[in-house]
Amino acid sequence: MPPGGDPAARRNADPADPAEQARIKEKRERMKERAEADRNANGGDGQTAGPGDNSGRNDLPPAGDGEVAKPKEKTAAVQTAMKVPGKPGMVFSPFNNKVIDVSGIPSGKLVADPTYPASEKKHFRVP
Repeated sequence: MPPGGDPAARRNADPADPAEQARIKEKRERMKERAEADRNANGGDGQTAGPGDNSGRNDLPPAGDGEVAKPKEKTAAVQTAMKVPGKPGMVFSPFNNKVIDVSGIPSGKLVADPTYPASEKKHFRVP
């Protein structure tokens, strides 16, 4: 039998009972200590590991279908141009809706919007 008595009896225990209050307080303290230890192990950033996040924890199985969870790269979302109906190889710029010729450029390729100077770095994907 686990320490602290019968689990079924504890579920039905009176919450006002001093012994039950002591067990609850002890359990909270253990949870706080465990959370503090996890924060220290994760670099003290105050963020706890979420589901599937096994970073810094070797005692947990990999997330998902046996694959290790990979951190997502922080990249800016790149917009995709819209095709001009009836004109193959032509697209509307996602920034100013001007028509741009992208014939000969494969689908999915990242290109610079020629209507903007290079210093503004406006890029989009070819649909």
